Amino acid sequence: MFFDYHTHSHYSFDGEEAAADMVAAASARGIEEICFTDHVDFDFPGRRHLPDFASRRRELEALGRRYPLMAIRHGAEVSLGDEACAEAAWAALRDVELDFVIGSVHVVDGVDVWADRYYEGQNKAEAYRRYLEAVARMLPAFPHFHVLGHYDFVAKYAPYPDRSVTLEDALDAFEEIFRFLIGNGKAMEINTASWQEDAPWGMDVLRRYRELGGEYVTVGSDTHGTERVGARIGEAMELARAAGIRYVAAFQNGEPRMHKL
Repeated sequence: MFFDYHTHSHYSFDGEEAAADMVAAASARGIEEICFTDHVDFDFPGRRHLPDFASRRRELEALGRRYPLMAIRHGAEVSLGDEACAEAAWAALRDVELDFVIGSVHVVDGVDVWADRYYEGQNKAEAYRRYLEAVARMLPAFPHFHVLGHYDFVAKYAPYPDRSVTLEDALDAFEEIFRFLIGNGKAMEINTASWQEDAPWGMDVLRRYRELGGEYVTVGSDTHGTERVGARIGEAMELARAAGIRYVAAFQNGEPRMHKL
């Protein structure tokens, strides 16, 4: 089994390549199931990023006929924020048929986490704790997602020599996150993009998630084009297995389908 459940096509504002090219790349790499999770962003004043879901559905259904051995799923990545952000996102998605929704945090205190400005005047401990506390705070506002995306997004653009995220960076925030997810039937994502070229991290995070009752994860490359489709997914699944996670999930019509690790 080889899934990629976090991808962005040209239907995302920052997508680099056509969905058709990404599906072709996935097929060539032996990916059995791919989910397009294009951005839905209402997380910043004046920001409104919403894919043309109707056009995307028509295209993905046509691609499904061309690639009958691959499951092509319809998803979205919703940027989490305050209650007003959550209400706007849900109003946009309420009538959209989706297999899968990721909830992610990209903006903290009005600052994009990918921007240098986020890290200015903060050491690693401060920057990481600030991000993880924001994640814990924002989760309840938008209950319509299935998994928390890239809990370690803060590391992706971090300027520190050691970018790895550990449980001790914010143990209390992590435990608040885990309890919310597990208590509400949601799960964690292992996102390979934050690692870049580094060794995988997250064993301690996943073990604690498992200890508190986490049963499954999803895995995704967070690719924005063909180059990284399926990147390091095998490593992500092995990490989950080693941490004691029992299942990796795929989704259809909002329902998880468990695959034993």
